[in-house]
Amino acid sequence: MDIPNRYHSVLLDEEACKGCTLCVTTCPTEAIRVRGGKARIMEERCIDCGKCIRRCPNHAKKARVDTLAEFAPGGIFASFDIKVALPAPSLYGQFSGEYSINAIHRALLECGFDAVFPVSRATGPIAREVQLLLDRKRHPEIPRPIISSSCPTIIKFIQIRFPTLLEHIVPIIAPMELAGRLAREEIAQFLAEAGTTKSRSGALVSAGAQHSADTKSARKPLSVGCFFISPCSGKITEALAPLGNEPSSVDGVFSMKDVHLPLLQALQKISATPADTPENALPLRDDQPAARAREIAWGRAGGEAEATVNGTEFRYLAVDGMDQCIKILEEIENGKLEELDFLELMSCAEGCVGGPLTAINPAIAKYNIRERERRLGERAGQHHSDAQHLRDAENLRDAENTPIEPGSDGIPGLLGDSARTLDCGQCLRIEEYPARPALLLDPDFRTAIAMMDEMEKIYEKLPGLDCGCCGAPNCHALAEDIVRGTANLNDCIVILKEQYRELLEKGGM
Repeated sequence: MDIPNRYHSVLLDEEACKGCTLCVTTCPTEAIRVRGGKARIMEERCIDCGKCIRRCPNHAKKARVDTLAEFAPGGIFASFDIKVALPAPSLYGQFSGEYSINAIHRALLECGFDAVFPVSRATGPIAREVQLLLDRKRHPEIPRPIISSSCPTIIKFIQIRFPTLLEHIVPIIAPMELAGRLAREEIAQFLAEAGTTKSRSGALVSAGAQHSADTKSARKPLSVGCFFISPCSGKITEALAPLGNEPSSVDGVFSMKDVHLPLLQALQKISATPADTPENALPLRDDQPAARAREIAWGRAGGEAEATVNGTEFRYLAVDGMDQCIKILEEIENGKLEELDFLELMSCAEGCVGGPLTAINPAIAKYNIRERERRLGERAGQHHSDAQHLRDAENLRDAENTPIEPGSDGIPGLLGDSARTLDCGQCLRIEEYPARPALLLDPDFRTAIAMMDEMEKIYEKLPGLDCGCCGAPNCHALAEDIVRGTANLNDCIVILKEQYRELLEKGGM
């Protein structure tokens, strides 16, 4: 994907825009105005929440996403030798229990990917790292409650609206980012152990043969591309225009809405195997079902918090929906809720399953996730004899290896099942989140104060209806626009109507 100098992924189709102002009154950061009959997105205020995408009846708001067609020869992703899918946990909620998670992974391979690294597999290490940071005695420097860093929209909103709360955000990278890094490491380790590399013709050759061949012609190393399956526009920006100087491990992003139909078609073609029954929702070892249930729970509201504080006495609160998140942040800004240890904030209702780029009803998707958790929980609670444990372990290993065939490069189809423990600090984010002074009236303090006084005087002249007919989200925003020089008082229809009435009265005298 070609990334211009921007930091948001929500786009406006001016031809489709009718200037209805529905998006204007919906935006939580007041980042949209209607000028000249068309909506305008103020880039410095946009947090990529995607509420305008969901709200626009004319489909004039869209997210900048990639397509599977780019895998074809000549596409921008065709040059990658190994293409790794990074499905978000919420993807499993887009399909009913008729299709197991293992089958969904196989369907991703049918859609052109060479391997799958579930992002859910990166949530376990992150949860363990956050647990360490929640210890007040070990980390008294972090103010409470500690706010999750999983939702990029919330982070951007705090940067703009609540910059004093940035120190509350846990210094942990996103699961998507960690998954991309781990996928690359695992593939590199596999290739190193296999002692193979790929020739330009695409065939795998031994290291010795390759060394001999290199005397005749140069060989290029394998290139790995990681592609995130995203439920929202916020994660697109997080992947392709990350905050900070460190580049992202993600090379492209596909929306769940766009890949849903190809996946469904692939699922219907895949022949069912014993490993794909609902009770075998994942190829697991006997000690893993409970952990896997916690991992996929991150796809719904409350799942991250439950997984993070699991087995501890830490107090947490999980909030979803932008309006509720704003109220909670206001409480924290006022010095309240300090008794909480962990705060999960999700801008979308029902969590990631309610993202603007998902394909099905959020309530149904949340139900699907919970059903998968329940089935895994039942497996975790089963008691078997030692002989049965051995048989189950053997069957599950077969389930892992048989349905998910290695790709053409010999890379395992399913990645992320290694039992290795990450080094302490691999999940930590080094850079601090900077404030984004998008609401600053002027860099000069005195000038800003004068502009604020002028705003209040203008606001007193406005009707206070907050109707949005002027093209601004409310009367206060219109007053700000007037002070900034991007609007005038006559943009208010009520004032314009009153002036017209006075003109008629004078004309009739």
